[in-house]
Formats: sequence, C-alpha cells, structure tokens
Amino acid sequence: MKKMGKFEREEAVVMEILAKGKENIDHYDRLTLLAIYQVPFHDSGKIEDLFSCDSSCNHCGFCKRIRENTEKNPAVICNYCYDNEQEQRWKTVMNRHGLQLLIMSSVEFTREELATLRIFNICRFNSSGDIENVTMAKNYLNIAFSHPGVKFALWAKNVSPVIKATDEIGKPENCIYIQSSIIIGIPARKAKYFDYVFTVYPDENTLQEALANGAMECNGKKCKDCKFKCYTGAWLAGANIAELLRLPKNKEASRSVIIDAMKKTLERLNK
Repeated sequence: MKKMGKFEREEAVVMEILAKGKENIDHYDRLTLLAIYQVPFHDSGKIEDLFSCDSSCNHCGFCKRIRENTEKNPAVICNYCYDNEQEQRWKTVMNRHGLQLLIMSSVEFTREELATLRIFNICRFNSSGDIENVTMAKNYLNIAFSHPGVKFALWAKNVSPVIKATDEIGKPENCIYIQSSIIIGIPARKAKYFDYVFTVYPDENTLQEALANGAMECNGKKCKDCKFKCYTGAWLAGANIAELLRLPKNKEASRSVIIDAMKKTLERLNK
C-alpha cells in the first residue's frame, strides 16, 4: 500500500470530521480543521507581501456554472481564468485549494476559533476561486472581525452569499468588498455593500476610454507598488478599477473576437 502523504492524511481527517454531520462537530473538531486550513504568505507575484484565504475555481460550484453556461461567449472573463491554468498545471494546488474551500464552506466557525489563524498586516480573500455559499462568506467576514488589526479585501463575482452574510452579521470595518465584473469591458452594477467594481478590458483602446471616463488604473501592477489601495480604501468611493486583459502571445489574435463579443453582449443588455 502506498504511504499517504501530508495532504492525503489531512484530507482524510477533514472528511472524517465532516462525515459526523454539522450538529456533531465540536469545538475540538473545528480547531482541528483550522489547523489544517492554510493561509499562505506570498513573497512574490502580484500579491507579494500579502496573505490570502483561497477558494478553487475547479471546486467552486459558482465558477463551474459560469464556465459551463458561458463558454460560447468569448467576452466572459472566466474563459481566461488564470486560476484554472494554475490548478490544471499543478494538481497539488488544485487539491489544496479544493480542501480550503471545503473547510470554509462546510462548517461555520466562531470568531474565537478563527482568531487562531495566523494572519498579519494585509490579506486577500479569493486570490483564487470564488465564494461557494453563505457559510463560506460568513467565515470570511468573521475572519476579518477576529483580526481587527489586519486590512482585508474580498473579491467576488458571486455576490449574493456575501450580501446575505453581511445582512446577517454585519460588514467588518477592516474589509473592503470588490465585485469582479463577469463580462470583459462591461463594469458590473455595484451590488449592496460592495465598495468597488473590478473590470478587465479587452485592449488598450477600451482601457484608455474607461480611464478617461473615471476608472482607476490597476493594470496588473503589484499591489505593493500601488500602495495597497484596494485594501486601504484609497480609491474614490464606488470606483471601477480597470485592468488590461492579459493573454499569452499565441492567443493575442483573439482580442478582436473578444471585443466583438463584448459589443454584442452590451447591445443585448441595452435592449
């Protein structure tokens, strides 16, 4: 028999605890789950110097429904999901992100329990994936409540569970909500409680037009080079934060297809 690795052992513990049923999971079980849950610190990349609490696009029901229902529309940003590329390239990342999502979406933790998570300074919710359900949203918000000295920002396309969770337990003062636009080049209508909208634009022309109309420029800069504006609330209230769509060189020709699809989508929305 093949010896189980660290992830397999932890996954087995998680599944054993969840198999008890919510009503039978006690304080010790919840602390065990949180001891397995990982909050990585990023020492490189776009979110360098940040912690992150992550989901998984390949395990999140919302992400899977979006991709399945919109794969024929080239203007849907999920067709170019960097998280999917990462998880397909490294199955260990997919597995770990999936376990993270399972823990946070299956059990509601107390703020005292969530305070045991090692998080300092600045943290992003959903560097990968999206919100699975209200339980996950409440856990995220309670992580922020339980770490009052940390600046948080929560990114979500699936805004409904976030709204329901906030209706129920309130919005942490130290957490910014950012709604990610699903359609490339078309800012989402900012939902209740959300502070900003984040929109990816298909080419330089549409990006510059958005900036001229008042959008704030992200454009893939490292968050620390931008002075962590998304986390400190330094953008103008209700701002649309704009970024240019990043495509591999072998897919550059698809920009024109994306722009056409964006225009057709806009026409349908305006009817």
